[in-house]
Amino acid sequence: MATTGTNSFRVSDFRAALGAGSRANLFKIKISGPSSLGTDAFASVSVLCRSASLPSSTVGTIEIPMNAGRRLKMGGDRTFAEWTSTILNDAGFKNRTLLERWQNGIVKTNYYKSVIGNRNAGAGGTTTIDSTSIGSAGNSGLYGTVEIFQLREDGSSIDAGECRLYNCWPSDISSIDLSYDTTDAVEDFTVTWTYDYFQYGAPDSETAVATTTK
Repeated sequence: MATTGTNSFRVSDFRAALGAGSRANLFKIKISGPSSLGTDAFASVSVLCRSASLPSSTVGTIEIPMNAGRRLKMGGDRTFAEWTSTILNDAGFKNRTLLERWQNGIVKTNYYKSVIGNRNAGAGGTTTIDSTSIGSAGNSGLYGTVEIFQLREDGSSIDAGECRLYNCWPSDISSIDLSYDTTDAVEDFTVTWTYDYFQYGAPDSETAVATTTK
């Protein structure tokens, strides 16, 4: 009996279903940070972000015991995994410095400083409040949005491959290893992002798939 339809092993059917395929090296990242960091502060990230991923989420399982040792399995809470990106370090440390300022606006280090250079008010120093905060305690001062764009070969964005991470902030900025033994290499660092939820698809489109917490 001849095999037809979805069970066909013809190469032409496989090629038609795959098309050009989505390429892992065709992507762009856009970071919109707190307004106090400046407009388009992370503009160069779209060029210098060397690797990233499309985010994942997990739905937990609730098991309810039943008679005869059986169990009813129901969907539980949905959680969103932290997202990471690796960024090439520019010569002026611009992006890394901005990310550190972003973290400092959330939780300050050495919050009080002395006008005469002491670390605290001891030794007779006059204590003042460090004014390096990036913003007030509101969404505009703490959180941002990360956009991930899957691109076609002509550079246009694939709507279904667009993803946005809402209310995100850099929870971890990795170290940069230094060594005399390292040659022919450019520094990079990894940023771990924490966020509330993500949304796939072009914003405000009928095809957008919203993922929200409940």
